[in-house]
Amino acid sequence: MRRLILVVAFVASASLGGLPVSSARAENCQFVLGFATLHGLIPGIVGQCLENEHHNPANGDGLQQTTNGLLVWRKADNFTAFTNGSQSWVNGPFGIQTRLNSQRFFWEQNPDHLPIVPPTAPRERCHTAGLSLTAGATDAGAGNFVTTFIFTNNLAVPCTFFGFVGAQRLDAQGNPLPTRVVRGGAFVSNLPGPTLVTVSPGGTATFKMHWEDVPVGNETTCPTSSQLAVTPPDEFVPLIIPFQTMACGGGELDVSAIQLPG
Repeated sequence: MRRLILVVAFVASASLGGLPVSSARAENCQFVLGFATLHGLIPGIVGQCLENEHHNPANGDGLQQTTNGLLVWRKADNFTAFTNGSQSWVNGPFGIQTRLNSQRFFWEQNPDHLPIVPPTAPRERCHTAGLSLTAGATDAGAGNFVTTFIFTNNLAVPCTFFGFVGAQRLDAQGNPLPTRVVRGGAFVSNLPGPTLVTVSPGGTATFKMHWEDVPVGNETTCPTSSQLAVTPPDEFVPLIIPFQTMACGGGELDVSAIQLPG
């Protein structure tokens, strides 16, 4: 589960004031799973464990104090990071990277709109760190639902989209629910296909998503999601927003290509 090691969005706001100053290792503590992987990559930076990993019962997030800082795992998007209070160490899609806690890489979630390193060049692909996502209006009828979703470019330069999003339905605890994304399927099949879309600073782009709440075949119930994780085209990390869908047919979500609004 934790093989992709990324920096969590909340590392910058993690409470580090209470980090231990002692260099003594706690008796019988150990690193496991993603924390063990990260410690194995940078043992001198992480240091020794001072406690075992423990979890927030409300959301499943994990924490573990070490002699040099804090290991953090976020269940919702499976991110693992180590911070010493000012810097974070990342083993992400481009190998080991280091940044300040007041910065974000282009592929990270960035709800606080922190500076992106390196800065995004004009007309680059629209990256996760430079975007926010909201759900717009929903049209409903005869068991069919179509929602318009809106990406906003939070950068000071234009960026571009081409293609379709990825999507995953999640429950309230961040656990994945059955999801099957169909590009250009069903009620969105009559909408335009992929085209290069340039979004100005502060501008928006949209896509539509269709689902049905009528059981199919042997289905008796269709689980309702509480959240939706949406990955922009060719990106590594999704944006996660509160959104309910009771999608039947194995959780089928039909999505249109990204377009300019209008």
